[in-house]
Amino acid sequence: MSLPDFIESLKKDRRFGLQIAGHKYIPPVKPRYERLVLSEKIREVLKNRGVELFYSHQVEAINLIRGGENVVVMTPTASGKSLIYNIPVLEAVIADPGVTALYIFPLKGLEQDQVKNLNELYDAVTGIHARNEGKKVGKKGASLRLSFAEVYDGDTPPYRRKKIRESVPNVIFTNPDMLHLAMNPFHRKWETFFRNLRFVVIDEIHTYRGVFGSNVAHVLRRLRRICKYWGSDPRFIAASATIANPERLAGELTGLSFRVVDRSGAPHSGKHFLFINPIESPYTEATSFFMQCLHNGLRTIVFTKARKITELIYSWTIGHSPELGARISPYRAGFLPKERREIEQRLFNGDLLGVVSTSALELGVDIGGLDCCILCGYPGSIASTWQRAGRVGRQGQESLIALIAIQDALDQYFMRHPEAFFEKSHEEAVIDPDNRNILKRHIPCAATEVYLRKDDAVYDVKKLGPILDELVREEILNPGKKGDIWFPKNRTPHRQAGIRAIGEPFAIVDENGRPVGELSGARIFREAFPGAIYLHRGRQFQVRELAFEEKKVVCREVDVNYFTQSLSKEETKVIAEIERTDYRHFSVSWGNVQMTHKTIGYDKKRIFDRVRISRHTIEMPDYVFETEGLWIRIDNPTQSFIEAEGFDLAGTLHAVEHASIACMPLFALCDRGDIGGLSHTFYPEFRQPAIFIYDGYEGGIGLTRRSREVITEWFETTLKVIGECPCEDGCPSCVQDPQCGSGNQPLDKEGAKHLLGRWLSS
Repeated sequence: MSLPDFIESLKKDRRFGLQIAGHKYIPPVKPRYERLVLSEKIREVLKNRGVELFYSHQVEAINLIRGGENVVVMTPTASGKSLIYNIPVLEAVIADPGVTALYIFPLKGLEQDQVKNLNELYDAVTGIHARNEGKKVGKKGASLRLSFAEVYDGDTPPYRRKKIRESVPNVIFTNPDMLHLAMNPFHRKWETFFRNLRFVVIDEIHTYRGVFGSNVAHVLRRLRRICKYWGSDPRFIAASATIANPERLAGELTGLSFRVVDRSGAPHSGKHFLFINPIESPYTEATSFFMQCLHNGLRTIVFTKARKITELIYSWTIGHSPELGARISPYRAGFLPKERREIEQRLFNGDLLGVVSTSALELGVDIGGLDCCILCGYPGSIASTWQRAGRVGRQGQESLIALIAIQDALDQYFMRHPEAFFEKSHEEAVIDPDNRNILKRHIPCAATEVYLRKDDAVYDVKKLGPILDELVREEILNPGKKGDIWFPKNRTPHRQAGIRAIGEPFAIVDENGRPVGELSGARIFREAFPGAIYLHRGRQFQVRELAFEEKKVVCREVDVNYFTQSLSKEETKVIAEIERTDYRHFSVSWGNVQMTHKTIGYDKKRIFDRVRISRHTIEMPDYVFETEGLWIRIDNPTQSFIEAEGFDLAGTLHAVEHASIACMPLFALCDRGDIGGLSHTFYPEFRQPAIFIYDGYEGGIGLTRRSREVITEWFETTLKVIGECPCEDGCPSCVQDPQCGSGNQPLDKEGAKHLLGRWLSS
């Protein structure tokens, strides 16, 4: 059955047709080509690989790079972004064989396809297969041939790492973690590489957001300081999926200015987009739809939001259709690299008809031409949705993307307004390189690598003065005798500066002391309390002990059908009001706040339907941290209005807090869990009711700062989400929050509608 016929049959199906909330066809787009000046040899090699014409955005970007510009390219998946940086790198190395380049990917494992393709391209252009042929090194005298490009990450064996450092290849593929821990701190061992560094490629920059992006911004600034130390000044080339602020994000990540290339000349085939609001369980509906696609010969990928759901859909499919056992596979974090590569290869060559995956297949892997993409739950952002949708229809054929909604505010918003998905602008990726806690961890690292000086070429030392003084008082930095340089007391501060979190790290170990992972900051109290089910790389661990003095979480691996949700009490204190904006019926303040968080218990909830199984009480110490937040005072006329209408004041404020937090990911690339909230019927400092919404990380990461820029649009969307939900008293699709520390009590949906309506009335 052809894809259009298949979709028509779905619409005519009596049961399934009732669940279709929307269908949009996105017509195909023809390519736009331009002429690219190339050497005859490179042109011939690319022609032999099927590349004869170049898209307009490729030509524009390559010419800018050749002209010495820093460039950020924002075009859809499968638009040939890798050629944009590979061609200038190849040209530079051919002109000067000593030139080096650094390719940075957000996760290890994403580099494998790219390094293979680049090496094959280089071999074909130069006729050189590999360097150092015939040398015997490594275990049991194995032959080690260093190629033009090499991967240097956590999966690279130690003997190969040593050889790469000693005989530096022209191109190194790595990730931010390896750059932070293994390359920047030991740059003197990489002198040849850094002296000749001409290009730094940062792929998938839209993934560098929040805490991770704020940390990576300093890893890259430290890289720039090292380059200047060795006398190089590389061009930066960034590639991104569609976001609202590629130029700003690239600039904040590196501290440099960029030229943006965002007018894609690549073609795309026709896409059908179905919005499906299931009558019963979204997971059984996704399984049923997956099987229908497979039985109709449509190669399909299912994206889920949890490892357990991935495994359930896979096992249910096999249970219903055992004959599909050899033709489908799950794919998730936790699989060995070899297992992941095998699944990817089977997808690429057509051996697999379908795959069920977590977000692990969203980035960087070419998996060939699939027909259908099933999204079991809204991925959390428009950018991520299109990134996953880009996994299908990559060989010219029409494709189908089906969003199957779960009981969540944003899922249901798009079910009621499918057209809004296509009208909404893409979210901004938000980072905060000026976060005080992050700066305090990276400045000692930078000073270890190259002494920090008053005239530092990358860091504004005058602006950093208060932080430097604090680090000196804490005996982390030493000032020079003349007061014009700073150097660290500890020569290895990097290990204490994890780049994927904020706060002092706790080691997570199993009962035998084997390391599992790390947690820090508020996440310790939310996710690692005794009895908690902690998820790491797709595996479940139950916390047995939380040892604060030892900074250690002891757990054991389990396989259970529930997750845990902490119950908590919170208090807030305003430290400083930095900005205030007055509207007709309310005012919004933004500044620094101190949060006190106390975990008092937890619920066990079934993964499948989120129904509570049991509730437990626990004793935990307070967690106090400072962050950025915004707050809205409820003035006397507004309080009188709420109470006169018969609404519950506490329930009204609580419901507005929940729903507005749920809608924030429409405006900034973030997860619901990145944001916290608290409402007061009487806040002593203001002597009136107030709602607080804050960044859920020490020091803040820019989320509430972004939200105050779109306050009216944000509240309009929040009102729409609440007002159009058909439930009577509030549900997970409007005002309930699955992570609410007080168990979603009290909530007044109608009061929230009226309060938001009053705020937005002109």
